[in-house]
Amino acid sequence: MYYYLFTIQYDGTDFCGWAKQKGQKTIQGELEKSIFRVARNSSFRIVGASKTDSGVHAEDQKAWVELNFKPNKIGFLNALNRSLPLGIKVIEMQEIEQSFRVRNCKQKTYEYKINLGEDNVFENRFLFYPKQKLDINKLKESLNLFIGEHDFYNFSGLKEDEKELIETKRNIDYIETTLDNNIFIITFKAKGFIRYQIRMIVGACIAYSSNKISLEQIKAVLKQKEGKLPFIANPEGLILKKINY
Repeated sequence: MYYYLFTIQYDGTDFCGWAKQKGQKTIQGELEKSIFRVARNSSFRIVGASKTDSGVHAEDQKAWVELNFKPNKIGFLNALNRSLPLGIKVIEMQEIEQSFRVRNCKQKTYEYKINLGEDNVFENRFLFYPKQKLDINKLKESLNLFIGEHDFYNFSGLKEDEKELIETKRNIDYIETTLDNNIFIITFKAKGFIRYQIRMIVGACIAYSSNKISLEQIKAVLKQKEGKLPFIANPEGLILKKINY
């Protein structure tokens, strides 16, 4: 068998996330279909580094790929990309050892982008457009609460019965904000994130910045003194920017 690390970019708008699901159009599913079309009699396995949500984008998704043949990398990559649907591209393919653990990364970087200016039809698949005016200072203030180690169960899409299976105590190494031409960018860095974690954090902070909830409510929820908040930011603003090993 032969082993490769794929670097994949995608516009997640038209897909139901990374992970293959029966009856749904997903990034992993489309990639598997394309490998089958290019190498019809082959057998293969694919393991993604990050299970991005439906509608979320990636600039640097990684996937561990096992093939039962050794391809001509340039020709195989070109054929694969011609076969993939619009919005997905494999930009790199490098040989690795079988033992390489694609999910055991040092750090993942995500960005969430909020448009504070005019609607732009050529960008709105990749930006969140708030319906109300946001207080940027309050947004920054609330985001700072999430830096460091916390139990993020209340800021995840996990159900009660999943708490035993998935570690909810996580450490966010870094949250930074920048403003560039009316685009407010929130950068998150951590070894890993739970399902919907970033979107639920951003949703709560947006709610606080638009005076829907108090800072004390967010603190209480984060400390497990209250239940989950009913806020989750739209997926289109979120992009997986980088995975470091």
